[in-house]
Amino acid sequence: MSALVGPGLFPFTLAAFVMAGLVLVEAFSLLLGQSASGALDGAIGHDAVGESVGAADASEGLSPAALLSWINLGRVPFLILLILALALFALAGLILQGLATALLAPLPALAAVPLAFAATLPALRLTTRTVARLIPRDESYAVTADDLVGATAEVTLGPLDQGLPGQVRAHDRHGSVHFLRARAAADASPMATGTQVLLVDRVDAVYVAVPAPADL
Repeated sequence: MSALVGPGLFPFTLAAFVMAGLVLVEAFSLLLGQSASGALDGAIGHDAVGESVGAADASEGLSPAALLSWINLGRVPFLILLILALALFALAGLILQGLATALLAPLPALAAVPLAFAATLPALRLTTRTVARLIPRDESYAVTADDLVGATAEVTLGPLDQGLPGQVRAHDRHGSVHFLRARAAADASPMATGTQVLLVDRVDAVYVAVPAPADL
């Protein structure tokens, strides 16, 4: 036991104990019917943080926000990410010090901690990516009428012209099928049944369509 709290191993042992404590807190909260990770995400606005981090990542290149996005902050609950980070850091440190001891002598903590942290980051990215696929997340499959403006569709009842509306079949971003009333835009030629069209506007309950560009 004394070896685990030696100077070279203390940061990693401490990380392991903190990780174990967080696991116990999450397990106890689940027994009470309330997930601590869910409550923490709600308190800190985790989803909003994840969205802002993702937006910053797209525009700032190498930055703290880009790093947080890289390790999938916002895609897994924050408490789960923290538990994984502590576990991987502790494991990396113990393995590193074990190898160093076998070869020569334990590394000083000031050298071991940065090396273990560097090993933790890519492992954390891979682990959180896997966990994100396993954890169910709330997602709305509802779409509004305006959400379908900009979608491609196929004419199922045509031809579409500037007269009476015809019908098109469109898919939303979730893959659901919608049958919509549509007519051709004012400057568009008639579009026969089977033509691929682009929905560019909506007037009341009728969509306005133009021939879909070939590269869509």
